[in-house]
Amino acid sequence: MTELLSIKDISQELGIPQSTLRYYRDLFIEYLPATGEGKKKRFYPEAVEVFQAIAKGMHQNKSSDDIVNDLNKRFTRFIEIDESQDGSATYSQIGENGQLQALSPVEQLDGSAIMAVIASQNQALQQIAATINVVNEQQEELYNLKQEVAKLEERLETELTDHFQLVDTRLRQVMEERENSKPKSFWQRLFA
Repeated sequence: MTELLSIKDISQELGIPQSTLRYYRDLFIEYLPATGEGKKKRFYPEAVEVFQAIAKGMHQNKSSDDIVNDLNKRFTRFIEIDESQDGSATYSQIGENGQLQALSPVEQLDGSAIMAVIASQNQALQQIAATINVVNEQQEELYNLKQEVAKLEERLETELTDHFQLVDTRLRQVMEERENSKPKSFWQRLFA
């Protein structure tokens, strides 16, 4: 079983104050895989990466909507199972107006089995999303590097052509100067 982390543990790992992490938690709770309530709330290790992404967005002065868009691209939403009542699960949705809607019930099934499957799928989806994001970034970087190499090759070819033309022109000038500066023989001076 994976070790669950408290806000304090994540704070120590990331070097971010606990109060800041609580603020992030309150704003973006649907992206943070966790279990428990109140002070007993613990986060799965995957939450550390989500907190890092949130902190990065905040550091770049992004709005919470922009951060939510970034989180939607990289992470799945966390579905919390409430075992204290009837074993039913709930999930949140974003409505047509872009606002978070109330929690919607999921049919009642065996809570522990569902929780294990959902946690496993959530982790797998987050890893897939992170991998896709890394691949996309690498493809974009590769495209940019190819463009830069093509520009540099074109520039090098142009500069080499100009250089060789300059060397050729200068060489001809030197040869002409040498021809013109040769001392004329006695007979050439006499008859010229």
